[in-house]
Amino acid sequence: MEFNPIVQYFVRKHCTSQWNLRPETIPFHDLTFVVQGSATYHSQNGACQLQAGDAIFLPQGSYRSARTNGMDCIAFNFIGSSDLLPTKPKLLSWKNDDLLLHHFADFERAWMSMDESKELLCRGNFLLIAHRLLELSKLRKGNPHVLEIQKYIEAHFKEHITVSNVAEHIGLNATYCGAVYKKETGRTILQTVNQLRVDRAAALLEYGGARITDVALETGFSDLYYFSRVFKSIMGTSPEQFLRQKGL
Repeated sequence: MEFNPIVQYFVRKHCTSQWNLRPETIPFHDLTFVVQGSATYHSQNGACQLQAGDAIFLPQGSYRSARTNGMDCIAFNFIGSSDLLPTKPKLLSWKNDDLLLHHFADFERAWMSMDESKELLCRGNFLLIAHRLLELSKLRKGNPHVLEIQKYIEAHFKEHITVSNVAEHIGLNATYCGAVYKKETGRTILQTVNQLRVDRAAALLEYGGARITDVALETGFSDLYYFSRVFKSIMGTSPEQFLRQKGL
């Protein structure tokens, strides 16, 4: 499913009670995360009260106005179509997720950089933000342990991870931990770890200009042969072939 967003505007700021967004029909998608404080947004769906840990998505063509008594927020205005995007204004919950905060910091560094690949870096980081937000919305509908497992994996995927140490961190029986995760996500914990590692490895190979050996170590693989095997099983091509296909 294609999703190729182009971020036209990004801001991380503190808004005082003097701040407001004047009523208008927006020619872009608006995705705003409230970090602290609160705000009231108005759209064609009516008023929506946002608290810290909430986000709002307003699709292109929406009516929008907003006001606050004080908030810290992170906002993205972007264009690009996809079946993944809601067609109506939607209130989302991100609960000040640590991984999203990390992605925000990475995006801001890319946005402020003078690197010639800035556009690609911003797009890649924004896709990680969109993906994480989508994951959170799915996971919070299911078993709450799954979100904790996912957060642990994402924080430690470069390290040696076993079902037993994930279960110990969460406070679960190892057999139950592995079973409930697969039931909710359709993947084993190891499959998720390898997917994260390979996703990061592909990004480093394509945009980081790093050697295959260094990328393997950076993404948690201590064995180059195993890295190549896992990479090919997920990407359908070896790391060497991947680089050639990208013209690198």
